[in-house]
Amino acid sequence: MREAARRVHRAEETIRRWIWTGKLPARKLGKGYEVQESDLDAIAAGIPAPREPEASLGGWVADVNAWRAGNGISPRGGAGQLVVEDRAEQSDLGSH
Repeated sequence: MREAARRVHRAEETIRRWIWTGKLPARKLGKGYEVQESDLDAIAAGIPAPREPEASLGGWVADVNAWRAGNGISPRGGAGQLVVEDRAEQSDLGSH
């Protein structure tokens, strides 16, 4: 936070707020965050940072199932599988 705030001459709280509101894309690293300098500079200049398209719930379920199959993990399992099944069901309900 301190380094980012110094770079754009803003308060650390401003940088935190930008991250928390989604205005500044960031990746959580331990207790801190990592931001791209180009995103930070753009936000400070008033230019919105580019966004990656949001993944769909159905896409997430397909990715999890493909990962499980690729790693030889049984489709039957514990709590993790219940979450996948629940999200698959929600995805099916939302697509109608």
